[in-house]
Amino acid sequence: MSDLDQSADEGESLSPDERAAIRAYLQRSEVRLSTMHRVASALLSGAGLMVLLPAVAQDAVIQVLRSLVTGHVEASKVLMVVAVTAMLLLPFTALWLVLRDLIQFYFHSHHVHSAAGDVFTPRFTLTALRLPQDELSDLSSERLEVARHDTANVELLVPANDRSRRHIDQRIVAYGGLGVDLENLDDEARATALFVLAASRPRDLVSEVAKIEHGMARHVLRTQTIVLRYVKALLALLTTAMATYGTAAVVSGKARLGAGDLSWLAGIVLVWSPVAIVAVTSPVRWLEGLLRSEGATHPAVSDDPELTRVELVAIRLAVLGFAAALLAMIVELASGSMSVVMRWSTIAVAVAATSATYVILRRWARGTLLRRLIGRG
Repeated sequence: MSDLDQSADEGESLSPDERAAIRAYLQRSEVRLSTMHRVASALLSGAGLMVLLPAVAQDAVIQVLRSLVTGHVEASKVLMVVAVTAMLLLPFTALWLVLRDLIQFYFHSHHVHSAAGDVFTPRFTLTALRLPQDELSDLSSERLEVARHDTANVELLVPANDRSRRHIDQRIVAYGGLGVDLENLDDEARATALFVLAASRPRDLVSEVAKIEHGMARHVLRTQTIVLRYVKALLALLTTAMATYGTAAVVSGKARLGAGDLSWLAGIVLVWSPVAIVAVTSPVRWLEGLLRSEGATHPAVSDDPELTRVELVAIRLAVLGFAAALLAMIVELASGSMSVVMRWSTIAVAVAATSATYVILRRWARGTLLRRLIGRG
């Protein structure tokens, strides 16, 4: 007995109460799915606003980079270009990952089986729906099938003009035929192929329940990941914006940067680095604190690669910026062009920032700092 026949037999065995329960569950599931999609839509709108925020700091960024790349080429300037670039890349990288997650939330792969071979196509996360096979009597099912092949209904999906047909044919050929005969393509075959692209398959009520259960779990997991990464991206953007304004204040109105100015720039990046690390790792710590308040002794949130990917990338960029700024500060100290007060102030900032960064990284890595920075850890 085929799976389809078995499903049909199971559908016929459903009692009226079971059918009512399944229908009520499917209705509640649709409401829950729409709620999660509204959450994702809100994050997509928020991500769009985050893209606009760097425009506010555009003049500050240009001013700082112009001051560093003009004039004589010096080792400290080159190092500060690296440091400032790493600082600016952090929020953009975090936002890039959020936008990628949103795409992966709204789309995923659809495995199509056909005589010509298996093919994977992209599909929207909400599939097209068909009336469950076991909802109608045999006579009503036959009438529905006739209506599906009616020319007026097929034209809703396949417009009756050659240009639209050519575009549809190109999509069908691109995905290996989608199970239809490419040599004898008519409008009904094109409509069948488009149903496949929309992941619209004939199912009974029980199969609809299984599909919605798996889809719901996928939505929940994706949504919690996106929300967490969105918060991290926002915190990274805010901390970097503050540091950018600080660096702009140092170079404002100066045609040439002196040793003291470069030390100030390096000091700002040194302070930014541990602050940014604390910012992007805070959401995970908040979650672990929540779990501990509920009685968890060993929360594993920080070991979840899906929930910590943004902070790992952000920490690597922060460490790169810190290292470049620290080297630039050392070069300026070795040049001997600073005053005594500036020299000791620079040393104090370097020691304090290095100590703070080391303590924060050790706490984040929990004794496996090098392994977590280099590998997945």
